[in-house]
Amino acid sequence: MTRRASLLHTLWLLGGSLTLSGSLFAAEPVGEHLTDAQPPLGVLPVAPDALVDPRMARSWGTLPARRFWATTVDVGFVYLRPRLSFGYGRPFTEWTGLDANPIATTNGLGVYGGGRIEIPHLDLRVGPRYFSSFTHTYLPTQASYSRLDIEGNSGAKARTLTYEAELDLSFGLGPGALLLRGSASYVAGVPKGESVFEETLHVVVDPPWVWRTRLAYVFTFGSRNQHSLGPAVDVLDVPKRGGTPTIRVGPILRVALSRRVDVRGSFIVTVRSPDSIGLVGGDFTELGVRYRWATE
Repeated sequence: MTRRASLLHTLWLLGGSLTLSGSLFAAEPVGEHLTDAQPPLGVLPVAPDALVDPRMARSWGTLPARRFWATTVDVGFVYLRPRLSFGYGRPFTEWTGLDANPIATTNGLGVYGGGRIEIPHLDLRVGPRYFSSFTHTYLPTQASYSRLDIEGNSGAKARTLTYEAELDLSFGLGPGALLLRGSASYVAGVPKGESVFEETLHVVVDPPWVWRTRLAYVFTFGSRNQHSLGPAVDVLDVPKRGGTPTIRVGPILRVALSRRVDVRGSFIVTVRSPDSIGLVGGDFTELGVRYRWATE
């Protein structure tokens, strides 16, 4: 393989690993709790208030509780991730309701829907996620898998229905914040005696259970500590595979341009795993811009 072809193949794998589900967001302080800001208003955020949006006079947290529709749209390197929410409370801050979003990747299509409760320092969601793969197939159960095993297409195309509960917690600590994430996933729809590559968790699953934990510490900075950067560690365990859990390490980033617009990145690479599947086993779920909107 030439050097150019090898580079293109690596970029293709990275693009394929960028799942567009609403279930995986880089861990961050949950619940919008920034101090409210007043004009000056402008086309772009300007000092002394870098968080004022010219189309939004108040912060999410100071609006009254009410029924609302909201959307969060993530646009970035090889992905477009829209999410529609309907609920009661203060959007993105303190509310309960429903989330729904399509899942579209280079590897397949699907959909997620479920309930959600978000308050300052806590974000809980529960719901099913269906995915139909274009390229990945069901896998014979074995102790370890290579990239060639994952990319093989000799079997039936994989179809999975994953029931998932995920909890995010955040706590102010020192010059930043401690972020915790825990999730339990029940993978259904896989033929008996076979395994599958779970497209959102990026791990080979011998069904049904997958447990995931994330521990991160981000240093906050900016006029209102609205930006953050720090290391994260993910641990994933598939009980029926036994033995070695998957461990991933890398930085997560958030830069708030306004109350509506963030720049986000997560670059979590695998450092220990029972498999050797390359970039598709990492968590590169964000590298782009997030825009948020809600009815008033």
